[in-house]
Amino acid sequence: MSDEFITIGKVVSTQGNKGEVNILPLTNSTDRFKNLVTVFLRNNKSQTTLNIEKIRIKENTVVLKFKNIESIEEAKIIVGSFLEVERKNAVKLPKNTYFIFEIIGLEVYTENNIFLGKVENVISTGSNDVYIVKGKNKKELFIPSIREVVKNVNLEKKRIKIKMVDGLI
Repeated sequence: MSDEFITIGKVVSTQGNKGEVNILPLTNSTDRFKNLVTVFLRNNKSQTTLNIEKIRIKENTVVLKFKNIESIEEAKIIVGSFLEVERKNAVKLPKNTYFIFEIIGLEVYTENNIFLGKVENVISTGSNDVYIVKGKNKKELFIPSIREVVKNVNLEKKRIKIKMVDGLI
């Protein structure tokens, strides 16, 4: 993924036999799909623009019907691909909140400037996110993304500063 695009979902399976696909949303809300007209479909080989014909939301899954995909056979071809939108069309986030892809890869330091590792993944728990940080020794640390712990996120410097609290490590 380049900085121009934001991944919002993954095609996980076909739905029915008329070319519809099930999308696993990679955003906080399925509402973000309601106003889409086009998306960029990215797989290992290429990126393609697809026009959306129909959108249905079922609980935590989005069902999409793309124009020009008319059969289950055609739909199977795009399973495993990711859906992207241009960054300029991304949902605006509140202050001090970030997209998960912006957090992954950031270096994590303590307030005393001790390097702990890099963020490898982010888990959404419902109440708060948890950053999975892998250090030099390959040990995983689980850092809760709460104000008491995460003191600063600097995307330009690619750094997160945390306060060590009892029981964190």
